[in-house]
Amino acid sequence: MGPDELRHQLLKAYRRLLNPLVRILIRNGVTATEMGDLIRQVFVDAATSDEFQLPGRRLSDTRVSILTGLSRKEVHRLRHESFALKGGTSLSRVGRVIAGWNQDPDFTGPYGLPLAIPFEDDPRIDAPSFTELVRRHSGDMAPRAMLDELLRTGLAEMDDDGLIRNTGRTYIPNQLDPAAIERLGRVLARLADTLDFNNKVSSPPLGRFERHVETDIGLTEEQYQQFNIYLRQKCQQLLETLDNWLAMQEGRIGGRKPARPVAGKRIMTGVGIYHYVDQKLPFEDESQDEGGSKAN
Repeated sequence: MGPDELRHQLLKAYRRLLNPLVRILIRNGVTATEMGDLIRQVFVDAATSDEFQLPGRRLSDTRVSILTGLSRKEVHRLRHESFALKGGTSLSRVGRVIAGWNQDPDFTGPYGLPLAIPFEDDPRIDAPSFTELVRRHSGDMAPRAMLDELLRTGLAEMDDDGLIRNTGRTYIPNQLDPAAIERLGRVLARLADTLDFNNKVSSPPLGRFERHVETDIGLTEEQYQQFNIYLRQKCQQLLETLDNWLAMQEGRIGGRKPARPVAGKRIMTGVGIYHYVDQKLPFEDESQDEGGSKAN
C-alpha cells in the first residue's frame, strides 16, 4: 500500500471514529468552528509530545509547524496560550438567535419580553419576522431549519394564530452529566492509546491485550436481549476477578499491608470491556467487509 492510499484509509478510519463523537457535540450545541479550534490545539499538543522530540534538540515552533501543517504564528499562539472554549462569546447560531430574540429592541416588546412573530416578512405591515431574526443574528442558516431546531429543543412554539413564540433562553439540546463527560474522554482515549501502542510495537506479544468477538450473520432481537444479559453477567464476573487481583497487589484486600510509595515508575493500568452494535454510516458503501463470529 502506497503512502497516498495509506493516508486515504487512515482518514476514512478517522471519519468513522469521529462520527459518534461529533454527534455528541451537535446534541450539546458545540459547533464545527469550536471543534476546529480544538483540533488545531490537539495537533499542537500531540506534536509537542516526547515521541516527536529530536535528541538533544529543543522542539521549535518551526518543527511543530512542519509536523502539523499549521503556520508558525498559529503554532506559537497555541503553544503559549491555554486553550479554553469561549462559551460566553462563541455562541452557536441557535444561541445567537435566542439572544437576539431576547435582546434586540426590534424583537422585544414591553418589559423586554420577546415578541411573538410571524415566520415570513409581510411588506404590508411594519413588524419583525422570524426570517429577519435569523437573517440578522444567524448568518446563512435557513430560517426553516432554525425554526425546526427551536421547536425540537422546546425553545419556540407556534400559537393558534401562526405566530412563533420564544419559550426559553438557554440552548442546551441534551445535557450531559460532568462525570459522564469525563468518563467519555477517559474511556475513548484509553482505547485509542492502546490501539496506537499496538500499531507501533514490533511483535504482538509485546502489545497490550485487545481482542473482540462478534457475530457472523447477526442475532434476532430476542437473541440480542439474551446476549445482553449473558454479557453483563460474564463480563462483570471477569472484571470483579481482575479487580480482586489488583486489589491484592496493592494491599487493599487479602491481608497484605497497603502498598507504600516506592522509588521508580508506577504504572497506572486497568482493563475496560465494552459492548458495541455496528451501524452503517452514510458515507460507507455496501462492499465493506463484514465481521466474523470468531474472537479477534
